[in-house]
Formats: sequence, C-alpha cells, structure tokens
Amino acid sequence: MISEKERTAGLWAITITQFALVFMLSSVAVAIPSLGAEFGATAAQLGLVESGYISAVAMLLFPVTRLADMIGRGFVFVLGVTVFTVFSLIIPLSHSIEQLNALRMFQGAGGAMMVTTGLAILADLFPGQRRAMALGIASAGVYVGLSAGPWLGGMIATEMGWRAIFYIGAVPCVLCLIMVIYVLPVKPVRKKCPPFDFIGAILCALGMLLLAQGGSHFHNITGKSMLLGGLLSLTAFVFWERRTKAPLLDMTLFSENQAFALGSTVQFISYAATFGITFLISLYLQVAQGMTPGQAGMILMAQPIMQTIFSPVSGKLCQRWAPHNVATAGMALATVALGGAIFLEQGAPIWFIALVLGACGTGNAIFATANTAVIMDAVEKEHYGIASAMVAGMRTTGMTVSLVFISAVLATMVGPTALHAKDADLFVHAMNVSFIALTAISALGILLSARAKIRQRKAVTSSRS
Repeated sequence: MISEKERTAGLWAITITQFALVFMLSSVAVAIPSLGAEFGATAAQLGLVESGYISAVAMLLFPVTRLADMIGRGFVFVLGVTVFTVFSLIIPLSHSIEQLNALRMFQGAGGAMMVTTGLAILADLFPGQRRAMALGIASAGVYVGLSAGPWLGGMIATEMGWRAIFYIGAVPCVLCLIMVIYVLPVKPVRKKCPPFDFIGAILCALGMLLLAQGGSHFHNITGKSMLLGGLLSLTAFVFWERRTKAPLLDMTLFSENQAFALGSTVQFISYAATFGITFLISLYLQVAQGMTPGQAGMILMAQPIMQTIFSPVSGKLCQRWAPHNVATAGMALATVALGGAIFLEQGAPIWFIALVLGACGTGNAIFATANTAVIMDAVEKEHYGIASAMVAGMRTTGMTVSLVFISAVLATMVGPTALHAKDADLFVHAMNVSFIALTAISALGILLSARAKIRQRKAVTSSRS
C-alpha cells in the first residue's frame, strides 16, 4: 500500500526533475554567446551545446524504458538523477568547447533516465482521477523551468559567469536525490523480461542522434545527409520493432490502441507546431523590433508564465471532463494563437505579441497535461514505461522537427548568414511563411484529437453493448 507521504515525495521529486531538465536547456541558451567568446567556438560548435543535449535525451528514451522494466523504475530514476547531477557539476570544469559538448551529452543521458521513468512512476503512485492532477503539477515544473531559464540564466551568467548556471542547476537535483532515496523504493529489482533489443536500441539512438544533429548543420550537405540518415534509421527502427520478438516499442500499441496511437501522434504534432514560436518571436523582437535580449526575454515570458498557471488547471479540468476533450480545446487555442502570429509585421504592438504568446502558452498547457493523461490512461499498468517514454519521445522529436523546419525556411528565404537589422524584411516574410505552415500542421492536430475522442467513445459504447 502506497502512503500519502510516498505519493507526495514522489510527486515533488519528479516535478523537480521535470524542472531541471528544461531549465538546463533554456538557461544555457542565453549563455551560449559567453561560451563562444571564452572558447573561440564556431557557430556549428555552439549549436551542438543545445542540440547535443536534446539528442542525448531523445536517443535513449526507449532503450532506457526497457532497462527500467528489467531492473526497476525507481532505480533507473535515481541513477538518472545521479548522472544528471554529477555531470552538471563536471561540465563547468571544461577547458574546450569539444569537451563541454561531450559532457553535455552525458548530462542529457541522465536526463533521459529521469524523464522516461518519472511519468511512469507518477502513474503508479496516483491512480484514477488523481493521476491527471499529478501530471498537471509535473507539467507545471516543465513550464517553470522554461519560464525561469532565460531570465534566471541570463542573470546568473551576467553576475557570476556561465559556469554558475550548472552549479546552481544541480542544487535542486541534489535535494531531489536525498528525498527519493529516503522515501521511495529505489533498490534494483531483477525482473523476468524478454532479452534486450540491442538492434532496436542502436537504430533508435542513431536515428534520433542524426535527426537532431542534422538540424544544426542543415545549411550544408552534411546536415542534409544526417537528416536523411536519421529518417532512414527511424524507418528501419519501426520495421524492426514490428518483426522482432522482444521489441523496445510494442507496435501493437499503435495498431490495436487508437487512443494511444492518436494521442502520441497529436503529441508530436503539437510540439512540432508550437515549439518554434519562442525561437521565431525572439529573433523577431531583436531583429525587426530592435530590442535587447533582456527586453525580448521579458516579453517572451508571457508564454511560459501562462503555461505554468494553466498546467494544474488542466488537471482539474480533466477531473470534470474527458481528457481528450480538454486536449482538443487546448490545441484549438494554441492553433488560434499561431494563426494570429501570421499577421506579425515590423511595427506590431507589444500587447498583440504578448497576447499571441500568452494564448499559445495557455493552449499548450491545457493540451499537454490532458493529452499526457490520454496517453497514460490508454495503456495497462505494464505499459506505463513505454507510454511515459512516448510522451517524452514525441515531445523531444516534435521540438527537433520544429527547429529543423524553421532552420530550413530561414536558410532558404534569408540565407545562411547571421541575421542583422537590414535583413528584417526578409526575416519577417520568412517568419510569416513559417507560421502559415505551422498553423496548418496544428490544425491537423485538432482534427486528429477530435477523431480520437469519437473513436474512443465508440469503443466504450461497443464494449458496453
């Protein structure tokens, strides 16, 4: 029997790790110019500071899930927090950009262990209607990290140097580690499981790695080749998983479980459509509006602040209405916000920009919590690990695809050179084209989410009859 003390400790610990993972992404982003100046790094090397971190998380999601099924989610979760914390403390000791990027990937590997097992542990701890509320609180941790990252990271880098970001970011992880070790069962437990799928793990890792890395080099043939190689590897992964006897990802979850398949697809579409809005508007505010990074950061906070507020609210809404209904409504609001961004021009008023960001953040928060509940509720307990990995995997892959698409549009319409004020007209046009495409993609997500609602209702009706 799980006590309330264990539930509360688990909820806070997992929320902290959700915060830490994205904080290390958003806060380090503002310190990249400092890294470049100190190490004399090229633009491609600086791009790997972020893309290497993301790719390490993405490439290990499903292999780590199977590992957790074999030796216990609690143990893998603690191992992940430990790895993440240790490398957060080692990274500041780097003497070159190559060394930092290598250590950054190890940090991402720890993050993969945390994020893959965290939601599955929450699903175990909070059954029934309480699950959506717990997932909402954990999602709020993600958005607090996104909110605090640019502002707090910039302040820390300015006052204390970029290395302090990693030291300070490790503090909550240490607290989380202490809390989990003393309260939750974390000893490794050997379970009877099918043999580990090494071929699937290699194909999945290679595909995610090449996809993420290719985005950083899209302007040349190497990047395009990486993207093609990534797509081919992921295609091979899907074919292999359908035929192997012990797959990392049970493909029958897609073919026989409509709610899970559509929920996972919509998860990918949502992040592919909306993740790039912050990147585009950040450049817009500085290139077309002439703002400083600090001024732009203050306006950009409108989105994550609304995400932080409405993530727990979405959990409450899911206690009153079906989660797929709530998810559809959230995605519709985010799509409207993307549509509004199409009309941004050089002289757009600040209130309109903030309104677009705030509406997108609200829609994302309502969608993310509810759709996570859809995915987790669609599977049996033994598949919680896979469902948790799918939530994180579709989110990470969607983010990567969003940035790859935007990079391709900018490279085609603006060129590979650095952006300057003189390029404002070209950039705004490219941004508008990007938002038209992203709005269309998001609209497709609404249709799929609504379709999931209808099919699920029919399935329930059929089972009753």
